[in-house]
Amino acid sequence: MGHIRLGTLPQSKKWRDVVGMLEAGASVDAIAEAAAKASERDLARASADPRFQFVTSLLVRLPMLARAPGFEDALRDLGAGENALSSVTGLLAGLERAIDRQSFVAGSSSDAGELAKAALLETLSVQMRDRLPTLFDPTAQEIRAALGSFASGKEFASLARSFYARLTYRSLDYYLSREFARHTGEERRFADDTQRMDFQQALAQHTFEVSRIIQEFSGGWYGKTVWQRNALDQDAIDQFSRYAFKKMRSELGRRRDTA
Repeated sequence: MGHIRLGTLPQSKKWRDVVGMLEAGASVDAIAEAAAKASERDLARASADPRFQFVTSLLVRLPMLARAPGFEDALRDLGAGENALSSVTGLLAGLERAIDRQSFVAGSSSDAGELAKAALLETLSVQMRDRLPTLFDPTAQEIRAALGSFASGKEFASLARSFYARLTYRSLDYYLSREFARHTGEERRFADDTQRMDFQQALAQHTFEVSRIIQEFSGGWYGKTVWQRNALDQDAIDQFSRYAFKKMRSELGRRRDTA
């Protein structure tokens, strides 16, 4: 089975510049922008992978499926199994099986697809638990209603922001974490693991703040594409995903320039 990998840390001039910025003690926002630019081509190539596309399709389509008749059958058709609505954990495990099955069927996978899967499952876990009762285990109907609540422009915008923020952070950290070990220790950028972890947390927070741009346009896109034009196909979802990454990269640069 083919495997499209993002690969080891690239040796291009852009990535050498990122390493140099780490060594020079550059700010989180400057390193985030530089790393996003350096990884742009690899991520754009990997985002054409069927597994990545399947994940972004789930992000958009699951809320609508949850509001339509036959949701349990739809989950089984996706490969999520028979008991996907038994609990939030069961739903997430079922979706993970469905995504992994897609990789097997397509005959290829990518590290970007794996990052997207992790970002989707984490996003759904956090966002759905905020919409479910906390004292008792939720029923299948409550789980379905929580997922279906994202099938509106405003709520989808919140879901999309969380997903692309997590995916962008994971993509940057995928590369940068390989360098962090080399820059941790006495008289290095990070004196110890605590400083390194503080930097990674700051990077995650910065990425989330930047992702506000996703929330600003994705609700309108959802309303026009899904409800007005009823034109939701994979091409439309792929275009949305590419545009989201483009806006994130642009905003990372704008934030640094105005800091």
